[in-house]
Amino acid sequence: MVSRRAVQFILGSIWFLDGVFQLKPQMFSPSFVQQVILPTAEGQPRWISTLVNWGAHLVTGHIVVWDTLFALVQLALGVAMMLNYWLKPAIIASVIWSSIVWVFGEGVGQIFTGQTLLLSGAPGAVFIYALIGISIWPTDDGYSRQWRAGSIRFAQISLAILMIAGFVMQLQPSFLTPTGLTQMIATPWLAGAIGKAGAIVSVVLGLIELTLGSMLLFKYRTRLAASLSIILSILFWWFGQSFGQIFEPLATDFNSGLLMALLGVCASPHFAPWSVGRQMMRQRTL
Repeated sequence: MVSRRAVQFILGSIWFLDGVFQLKPQMFSPSFVQQVILPTAEGQPRWISTLVNWGAHLVTGHIVVWDTLFALVQLALGVAMMLNYWLKPAIIASVIWSSIVWVFGEGVGQIFTGQTLLLSGAPGAVFIYALIGISIWPTDDGYSRQWRAGSIRFAQISLAILMIAGFVMQLQPSFLTPTGLTQMIATPWLAGAIGKAGAIVSVVLGLIELTLGSMLLFKYRTRLAASLSIILSILFWWFGQSFGQIFEPLATDFNSGLLMALLGVCASPHFAPWSVGRQMMRQRTL
């Protein structure tokens, strides 16, 4: 079993590393606004692009001050979660901060552009931070390693909704063309292998996401569904997101694949993909 405290520590570590990424030298330059924030306004409904542009304009005047503040907030959230210090206020603060960044920094995950998928990072990593934060809300004893009643089910429903939303996004017109999907693949050899069969692969991926989402939503073999969701999320993180490109100068986080996998652990902490191998080995020895 993966304890609630273990997931809490992992989430805190990710928040802390995000704060470290925010301290890269390039983040204190106009490139942070021009290449990270402003692009999320492209192709958006007017109300989203207006908010993103307003936020970018606000930051532009004092980039060093704002970027330092962004980094300190994320470092503080990470330390609080890792050290289990003021945990409940830290989780509340993380949900609020995630909401702000999701709107002004990620353009609501670009889900209204018609050009994004779970594969490429939808609905935005920071949105999933908030879902995991709610899932690890502690019992009255903040030091307990046990999961709170209802937390696992909340994670299952959250993951189910994300997977079903992924199905809908796979059926967007731009991904039902021969080469629409390949443009979202970050691994050249895989994009080449898919070739002009992008529409077929997109539909297949969508059906897989719909199946996993439905299994989680209706509590049908939830352990299997959660485990397969973890595997699928890691594959997306690899082939679609290049592990968040964390070594790039302007990378700000690990992207959504890693967080989707962690949410999958919350959805079934008693069973994980690594348990499958052990079960198979036991069966062979019987």
